[in-house]
Amino acid sequence: MRKSSEAGQKLVRLPPGPPRLPLVGNIHHLAGANPHRKLRHLARAHGPLLLLRLGQADLVVASSVEAVEEIVKVHDLNFADRPSDLTFANILSYDGLSVAMAPYGGYWKQMRKVYAMELLNSRRVKSFAAIRERAVRKLSAEIANASRSQSTAPLNLSQMVMSMTNELVIRAAFGERCEQKGKFLKLVKEGVGLVTSFAVADMFPSLKFLDTLTGLKFKLQSVRRQIDEVFDEIISQRQVDRASGSSEEEEDRIIDVLLRLKDQADDDQEFPITSTSIKAIVLEIFLGGTETSSTVIEWAMSELMKNPEVMEKAQREIRESMQGQGKTELEESDIAKFDYLKLVIKETLRLHPPGPLLLPRVCRETCEVLGYRVPAGARVLINAWALGRDERYWGADAESFRPERFASGAVDFRGFNFEYVPFGAGRRICPGMTFGLSSVEVGLAHLLFYFDWKLPGGMNAKELDMTEISGASAPRKSPLFLLANPRVPLP
Repeated sequence: MRKSSEAGQKLVRLPPGPPRLPLVGNIHHLAGANPHRKLRHLARAHGPLLLLRLGQADLVVASSVEAVEEIVKVHDLNFADRPSDLTFANILSYDGLSVAMAPYGGYWKQMRKVYAMELLNSRRVKSFAAIRERAVRKLSAEIANASRSQSTAPLNLSQMVMSMTNELVIRAAFGERCEQKGKFLKLVKEGVGLVTSFAVADMFPSLKFLDTLTGLKFKLQSVRRQIDEVFDEIISQRQVDRASGSSEEEEDRIIDVLLRLKDQADDDQEFPITSTSIKAIVLEIFLGGTETSSTVIEWAMSELMKNPEVMEKAQREIRESMQGQGKTELEESDIAKFDYLKLVIKETLRLHPPGPLLLPRVCRETCEVLGYRVPAGARVLINAWALGRDERYWGADAESFRPERFASGAVDFRGFNFEYVPFGAGRRICPGMTFGLSSVEVGLAHLLFYFDWKLPGGMNAKELDMTEISGASAPRKSPLFLLANPRVPLP
């Protein structure tokens, strides 16, 4: 009976896909364009569950609600793991000690609980309100000063917003006094740049030595080693501050919470929190809370410049609300009243998810998805970007920026609507969602309240380049340059 069952399973065909070349398989199909766009094109030609062979690795790509539902709901446990053989993940996630890349199991469950109960719960995120307000007020002051001193020179808003989110997360993670801030930011930027490189070993596991020959592995290990040294300095200083009581006013900082949990750990704890796991978690929070948040703000401002009627509506809501309260100083507590602003952010996340391709999963055991056989060991990607632009779910205007489509509240990003998964879904949904959204809301609200914006050089809105680059968060291909005109006096 068992043999019959196994034979029946073998008869189930693999998902369709484009023709392959010898040795390289389908690598050429992803060359020369953003992978999420290429994969949508291939899915339209071959179906919503696609199988590619990248060198020696099988890649299954899901691009429909039905396919995603089977992966993250019906077979959730079978697809709960991450690939353990990715060069970048092994080096920059400290061999799978980050929650994003940890294998599904006891350690992941424990650290996911630490995120939910200690690090980024709603109370902790609210405790960072003062940090967020200081960071955005500094940004607003820089914009106002630049607009007064160089009235005709456009501002590189992309760069300024990235600096703001860097500052915000650094202070939330390490506190106000972090002497190593500059060195840490430089190393993280270098590491992120390497992550977009091509790792031969990821596609040809039997040729891992080639990453050593090309120097990629050496560069990654060098960055990791230098980040380790910076972390050791920061941890040592924080331990001294905690022992002397000089850090009591910053007891909610992420690194202090982790150090406290490390000190309180029982000797018989199965997965004790170590200095290495602290480094992995803090680096993960930094990577997940900076470029992704700044990219969402950048795309929101781009879409608002492209759609001036939406910009006018969003600004009117904020300014009329503040005027009704007789206030000129925007505070984080005011944002709860800005319903249309939240719709703008949701629509931005639909068209420009901060991770267009969700982090890869791996199939533990061979199973069926949409009637196709997904082989054990295959890597699985969910194309969140394609789902968010699919006319089957969003109508004929799926490519248009229309925040009102979310007004009913029927669709949200909490992981229950599989056509809209900017933060993922299932067990692997992003644990830092609230933390990231709070940064986006407060940053965008300040930009819209205090300033009016114009495109430089008399550029027409239709001329604004909306192309993204390939990468983890798919930011704009070219920085967003704008002219700012202070509208409301800064506090």
